Amino acid sequence: KELGFTQIGISDHLMVHKNMWQSKSADYWRSRPHSNIFYTDFKSILAKFQQHCDNLRRIGKQLGVKLNVGFEVDFFTYNGWFEEFQEFIAQLDYDYLISGNHMFFDESGEDLFDINYFKQINLPRTQAEDYLRRHFQTMEKAVQSGVFKFLAHLDYARKLGDEFCSADSFKGEKTAILEALQNQNVGMEISTKGLRKIGDFYPCGWILDEAAKRNIKMVISDDAHKIEELGMDFAKAESALLAHNIKNRLKF
Repeated sequence: KELGFTQIGISDHLMVHKNMWQSKSADYWRSRPHSNIFYTDFKSILAKFQQHCDNLRRIGKQLGVKLNVGFEVDFFTYNGWFEEFQEFIAQLDYDYLISGNHMFFDESGEDLFDINYFKQINLPRTQAEDYLRRHFQTMEKAVQSGVFKFLAHLDYARKLGDEFCSADSFKGEKTAILEALQNQNVGMEISTKGLRKIGDFYPCGWILDEAAKRNIKMVISDDAHKIEELGMDFAKAESALLAHNIKNRLKF
């Protein structure tokens, strides 16, 4: 409210996978201050997440700010996950969903690990590329599902470094995501968090150019995990959208 916002979206993480705590990165998660965001089934968290929605709506009314309630969802592909997810969200009082994948998993979708744990596993090159390729293909499936308002940090995997995923890596898979966004009329974010993490926006310049060609709806996001990050570098993002001739903006 002090920043002059009249509307804001709060989109906490929604990460539910039946084998979450059998993951190679389970100990890594336990060592982190946010280990409470990982869950193994939808039914046990329904009341907790509905209370979260109710709390946000109450706070929005108290402050006189239009507060949109959302979730940033890790999309999984093992048998039964999507049906359980649909049943879960049908019971929640939310406004929007963001597709934002932070995990790698095997072909079955059952064996997963955190993208931040990728380098510690030290996979053979071809296997590493398989995981990355599947990561982008999963984004495409998420967009095609039709349940998401927009896609977060399309090339988030660039945080692994150019040796694994440069701006020009996996162009075919990234282009397929852009085509799905266009066909499904789903939006995409330009995230200023990339400036804080890798010195460039998520997504990179050529993806922004392709988004402009396809008239994909764009939203500026700070991906704020701290109060001081709210609205950070929005002016730079506005300039980037102007430079890449992006005019179609996502509205709520």
